[in-house]
Amino acid sequence: MPLSNEANFGVRPLTDAINNLPVTPTTIRESGLFVPEYLTTTYVDVESKGNQLTLVQSAPRGTPGKPVAESREGKKTFQCVHLPKDDVVRADDVQNVRAFGSENTAAAVNDKVNDKLAGMKSDLEYTREHLQLGALQGKVLDADGTVIVDFNKEFNITRPNLALGLSNDTTKAGSVLDKFLRERRKALAGDTFKGWVVYASPEWLEAFIYHKSIYDLYARFADSAKVYTQDNSNTEVAFRYRNVDIVEYDYQFGSEVDIKAGEALLAPVGTKKTLKEYFAPADMNATVNTKALPYYASREKLLHDKGWSLHAQTNPLPVALRPLALATLKI
Repeated sequence: MPLSNEANFGVRPLTDAINNLPVTPTTIRESGLFVPEYLTTTYVDVESKGNQLTLVQSAPRGTPGKPVAESREGKKTFQCVHLPKDDVVRADDVQNVRAFGSENTAAAVNDKVNDKLAGMKSDLEYTREHLQLGALQGKVLDADGTVIVDFNKEFNITRPNLALGLSNDTTKAGSVLDKFLRERRKALAGDTFKGWVVYASPEWLEAFIYHKSIYDLYARFADSAKVYTQDNSNTEVAFRYRNVDIVEYDYQFGSEVDIKAGEALLAPVGTKKTLKEYFAPADMNATVNTKALPYYASREKLLHDKGWSLHAQTNPLPVALRPLALATLKI
């Protein structure tokens, strides 16, 4: 089998390949809200100071595992989430197959491996979207809905909520929102800031843009025939109110972090210290105590040389370090 002696399929080439594959469009992850930070350990130490979470200098690398908090003198340790994905390229998958326009069988193997890696990466990116959606609400949930870590509970944080009173025609929705945003900006504690994004359920979006006090602004926005998109994002903004981009969020994961009907999530845009996504190194010999990468991939020979087992993984932990700058909006 050509894959058996191809130097292109070692840990490093496969890891490079999966990191260079095109990304899967996912609203939150693609927006760049969460600033990536690449660790040499599998965990981060966080402490709370005045409702602001702060990173603590970490100790040497520990054992990989799901995030479980351990309290010591106001400091808590959270393990990055280990997300593995596996697939197989069998000898029969590339038997008698050549890449289109090529006489090189190895090229067909390369295409097959890239197809497999692309599918694995897509699943991992979709899972990261789920983790980030939860982190915007103070919780990181597993695929089955199990709470991996509840930051609000761990640090005794009461999440801000705002009911705009959109069922009342006399409500000045813009004024109510403006006042609330000023309070949230104080919670950024001097962090850089470009504006806000609201990920809205269809019900909340409709109630807001068609409210008597907002509709004229929305109509002018719609009539401008401009498709506004955030920096580094392909997500079309449904409405822009001052420096607030409102996006209809239609992902449904079937878990507790799904945005409820009639609600929306508010988050700051362009911060450097408020929203972080930490990455830990892979649990491989070649990556011990090295600086993490977003994704890793490797291969292992199947029994009797019948093909290869492919393995991909990512080890993220999204965290809102200034949780009072985020909020849930209600009708």
